[in-house]
Amino acid sequence: MHETNLSGGREKVMSKLVSPRRKPPARMLTRSQVAAAVQRMAAPKGTERFAAGKAVAATADRAPDRVYPHFTTIAALLDGDCKIVRWNAVQTLGALAGVDAPRQIDGVLDKLLSFIRCGQLVSAANAIGALGRIMRHRPDLVDAILPSLLRVQQETFETPECRNVIAGQALNVLEDLWDDLRARPGVMEFVRQQQRNPRPAVARRAAALAASRSGCG
Repeated sequence: MHETNLSGGREKVMSKLVSPRRKPPARMLTRSQVAAAVQRMAAPKGTERFAAGKAVAATADRAPDRVYPHFTTIAALLDGDCKIVRWNAVQTLGALAGVDAPRQIDGVLDKLLSFIRCGQLVSAANAIGALGRIMRHRPDLVDAILPSLLRVQQETFETPECRNVIAGQALNVLEDLWDDLRARPGVMEFVRQQQRNPRPAVARRAAALAASRSGCG
């Protein structure tokens, strides 16, 4: 999958982001399998690294303590040339936020935020999802992350429709953390703006959030 030149496949990618189909979960790795999978994920070439990265991300999602010892290796993949490897690394790091007692995530936060501004649909969507998980586990980082989410409508993407999809992804994060974020500066203004999002599902969710804010007094 490529983020650039999405002609003919753009709608397929965006529909998966907004209404993902159910897929069989990637296999979960045992603790003893993780090291080898991370090594395959970090290989300089070859398609095996994609399946390995997917398995590492799935394991981090369900058993982050198994993957956390490899945080540094996975974080280094954010600077790699392969987009699919980067996507898996971003997802994995977001999943590790809950067990990141040493706060290593702080060292890659700027890189994760940069993916929101890169103008590439899938990279931005994955980064937003990971940053949402980080905010859940690290409320002290909300002030560093939230402004970038609220500015997504101002970023440049391949098409306005891509930007609308990314705005919907940011709205998903706000919805998941609504009780903690709704009173933050700029949040309600963003939600009001998304009530005019051309994607009906996004506009409906924004309207529901706005109504819940009004109802809380």
